[in-house]
Order: sequence, then structure tokens, then C-alpha cells
Amino acid sequence: MTNQSVPVPVSALLKIWHVLERWIAVIAFSLIGALIFADVAGREFVGPVGTALGFDMGATGIYGARKVSLFLLVIGAFAGLGVSVATGTQIVPRIAFKWVPESWGPHVDRLSNLLSGLVFTAVAYYGWVFVSASRDIGTVMPGLDTPVWIIQAAIPIGFLSAAIRYFIFTIWPGSAPAREEIPE
Repeated sequence: MTNQSVPVPVSALLKIWHVLERWIAVIAFSLIGALIFADVAGREFVGPVGTALGFDMGATGIYGARKVSLFLLVIGAFAGLGVSVATGTQIVPRIAFKWVPESWGPHVDRLSNLLSGLVFTAVAYYGWVFVSASRDIGTVMPGLDTPVWIIQAAIPIGFLSAAIRYFIFTIWPGSAPAREEIPE
């Protein structure tokens, strides 16, 4: 295959997809910060001050904040996986980069995108098996009685998102982000 230009609908899809994943990650991590802050502020400030003023405060933290934050972390992390692939900021080991002639670079990049897509597809499948098992046995968040598979669904979706992107990069190499050449 020759290096093809990226069709406009594919470029538009990738841009919208990237914005969506960024917003999912930003919202998830913002909610984590807000929940943890409110929980700690309630336990360490509101409760003691209210008690000192003579009010019966009871529990002053946010019920389930740590558990909900953990699940938001899963959502944010797997949205972040797609963001890192879309921006070319994922970790790339620099092993064997000089083993082939530089002229082979575009072919090696295309092959590596294909292999990455296949690996992420396999991992997404096993993520789906994991989520299906949680759904089938009815696992719920302790204390919140919400099915965990709903949150765990971010795992195979995140891996599948990365896989599809890599397949798009394989088909249209011009859609792949430029790798930064910054030594670590």
C-alpha cells in the first residue's frame, strides 16, 4: 500500500473522538478531586467545627467518596489511554529503533500500528470477558449497591478505542500523530 492522504470524514471522526475522550478524562479527574476535597473537608473541618459549635453533626464526609473516586479513576485512566494514543504520547520503548534502514521507517511504523491494534484488540476481548463475568455473577459496589460492570465497561472500551485508532493509523499513516523525539 502507498501512503494515502487521510479522508476528511476520518480526520473529522478522529478529532471528535479525541475531544470526547479528553472531556471524559477531564470530567472524571475533576470529579475525583472535588469528591476527595469535599470528603476530607467534611471530615476534617465541617464536622469538628459543627461539633465545637454544639451541633450533632454525625458523619460529615461524603458517603462512598473513596469508592466512587476509584471507579472514576478507572474511567479517566482508560479515556486517557485513548488520549495518549491520539496524541502520540504513549510510552514507546526505544529498543531496536536503529536496526533497520531509515528508509524502512514508514513500513515499520505501519507494521507497528497494525501489531499494536491487534494487541489492543486481544486485550479488549479479555477486558470484555472480565466485565461479562462481573455482570453475570452480579458483582456490586459494596455499600453503594451499584453493579460494577457498568464502570468496568471502561476497560474494554478504552482498549478497543486504542485498537481502532491504531488500525486507522495503519490504513491512513498520515492520521497518526508525529512521535516526539525527546530522549527520556
